[in-house]
Amino acid sequence: MTDTEAHDRYYPEDDQALSDAILQVIDVQKDESLTEAEFRLYDDIDPDVLNNRFQEDAHGETKVEFYTGGFKVTLWGDAVIDIHVTPQQGEGKAANA
Repeated sequence: MTDTEAHDRYYPEDDQALSDAILQVIDVQKDESLTEAEFRLYDDIDPDVLNNRFQEDAHGETKVEFYTGGFKVTLWGDAVIDIHVTPQQGEGKAANA
């Protein structure tokens, strides 16, 4: 696991779901394959809600932060979504929409 932030950009018109893009960034941050690890994003947040919240026709800038698997995930944007994953600082789980 790296101590720095991993990030990527997600475009809603892509064929990939936002939740899958988030998992790929976490995969980079963990430096291991999530398919081989026991990690389920939906244990901490509903991936369908994220996918719907940041859909292609969403209006206005949105920011969501949540904690999962020892990481803080921050999403923000409207037409393009920035995904930032950092090692979790401190304790607690939270989701803000």
